[in-house]
Amino acid sequence: MKKIIITGAVLILIISGVVVCLGYNLKKENKPVVVEETLPILGNKALDGAVTNFLLSKQDFSWKTEEGSTNFCVFQNLYPEKDLFPIYIWIRCGEFKMVEGELKELSGMASPIKIDYPNELSYYDIEKFSYEKPGDGSLYDKDVKRIFPEETWPRMSFDLSYLNNKILEAAIQALK
Repeated sequence: MKKIIITGAVLILIISGVVVCLGYNLKKENKPVVVEETLPILGNKALDGAVTNFLLSKQDFSWKTEEGSTNFCVFQNLYPEKDLFPIYIWIRCGEFKMVEGELKELSGMASPIKIDYPNELSYYDIEKFSYEKPGDGSLYDKDVKRIFPEETWPRMSFDLSYLNNKILEAAIQALK
């Protein structure tokens, strides 16, 4: 019974807005643009913003295929019961551009990742973050079991439409 209550509480947290939507426009002084107000996903908004900026700074998650495009990342906490690093999140990043008044996604990716940070509790320096993500193809399942705690495995099987909608909302709001 206790396990059902905990699982239900976790699902409620995930469903009720555990996605941070920050946009990042490389042409606008490299400052994040807050696209919507949400509850902190990882415990506080400073950490949410630092993780978003970190994701947007890494070529593995955020890249440019066309000049004038804008990158966005949203994420979901896979292990909200865990308060300290490492953190385990599912990310959805994409590159968007307005073309003839229509929003186009030029490239994108989605993956679970583990993010670690030295045990410094004050200022989040994105240069000090590190990450690990599962490999593609036949490496994926083996890497998921190696990188992520068992508690997160069932949470990785979900419909990505929520994150896809959040990234589209962020892009539409920021680029219009």
